[in-house]
Amino acid sequence: MGQSSEEDYGILLNVDYDEELTRYRLREVFLLAKRHMIPNLDKLRNYILADSFYIHYRQPILRSGSDSNNYRALWRMIVSNYINSEQYAEVSRLTKLNGRLSRIMAVKLLRIYVNMLNRIERNERLANALRDASNKSSQSSKESRNMLDREIRSLISFYMGNMKKVNDTINKARSILGPAIGHEVAELILDTDIDPYRARLVNMLNSLLKLVTESSRMYDEGILNEMLDKGVMTGIKRMDKVNEVKDLTPTNRALAKFAKPIYAYKLATGSLTVKERKMMRKPKIYLVIDKSGSMFYTVMNNIFEYSSVSKITWAAALAIVMVMKGHEVVARFFDQQIYQLMTNKKDIIKTLLSLVPLGGTNITSAIRVAYDDVRRNPALRNYKLVLITDGEDDELDLALIKQGLSSFSDYRIILIGNEHSALEMLGPRVTKIYNLNARSLISVLRKI
Repeated sequence: MGQSSEEDYGILLNVDYDEELTRYRLREVFLLAKRHMIPNLDKLRNYILADSFYIHYRQPILRSGSDSNNYRALWRMIVSNYINSEQYAEVSRLTKLNGRLSRIMAVKLLRIYVNMLNRIERNERLANALRDASNKSSQSSKESRNMLDREIRSLISFYMGNMKKVNDTINKARSILGPAIGHEVAELILDTDIDPYRARLVNMLNSLLKLVTESSRMYDEGILNEMLDKGVMTGIKRMDKVNEVKDLTPTNRALAKFAKPIYAYKLATGSLTVKERKMMRKPKIYLVIDKSGSMFYTVMNNIFEYSSVSKITWAAALAIVMVMKGHEVVARFFDQQIYQLMTNKKDIIKTLLSLVPLGGTNITSAIRVAYDDVRRNPALRNYKLVLITDGEDDELDLALIKQGLSSFSDYRIILIGNEHSALEMLGPRVTKIYNLNARSLISVLRKI
């Protein structure tokens, strides 16, 4: 990783390989590749590390000329195939002038290069093809080049996958959740190495974003109007908006019915009086969300389905809509263990977008930790605890759970799924959800 030698000048014309910033960036790529456990990093020359980054960070301009070194020739073939691929056309829209995303994609490109090196070392036919392809005068060079190109394109397809869907999902996230969260979504998706896992993640995110969009629209059309209608009466004021006519004081309402000329005069002179409303304050919410393995299945058949909304997707959408609509929210996630309390909205949404299924369920411990939080921070007593779970826990201690719940101003338990749970014994504050859609989400928000 020291000073560049002649062989360390790469295949890009628009990169200064001796520049200090270039050396810093190639070192960042090296360290990230090491964390991702890319094998045989010692075989990678500095220019390969630098090229892998700048191919993504800016529009690449390739040097012309032949490569006498076989490994350098292989790198040029990989880069040429990649920058002419559909995957690169989509990826480059995300990575241009974005150092973090450029490093992530650089590591994927390095994985392709190392994989090709290993194949060539194990396969004499491929090794001979590389030598032939490097020798432009060889009659078999064209066939050899075609063989290597097929291998390279296969690896690009495997490691890069369908980037069209990725780009669409990231753009949706940016539009719905804002640029900062969209950036987190981009990192999350691009950092997933194998395409089948990334495809599953993209499908889950698309289901989540669709649910958030539908619920937000229904929230704005329904709950907001209800809150305006049900605001707390605080006094009398002059009517200054037409839609306040529903709040006319009894005297003015009587004029409208029995003395229409007087009513019309008072309306024209702006002297009608109405009851003044004060908006109802949204409750502060302490969220406790189950992220155990069973929460990643659907309600009806307890399997993962690409086209269906999973329990955790619905729970995540509920939490995100609350955060987006101005509720003051803190949150803990749990499975067999309890995770740290989050008070930053961006951290809550970021975590919701990157949840992975782990282990079983320990609801009692989750409520006990919430109770401990209240004892350490009495301000949390003013929060309403909302527990979201499928209730699949055979070791519930209802006495301890009741004690923990009673330490908050109020509580709601949202049970997702058909399974019977001992939590149902806690009474009317328990809501069971069978259909994971925007309508059920809004119904729960009304109760919260």
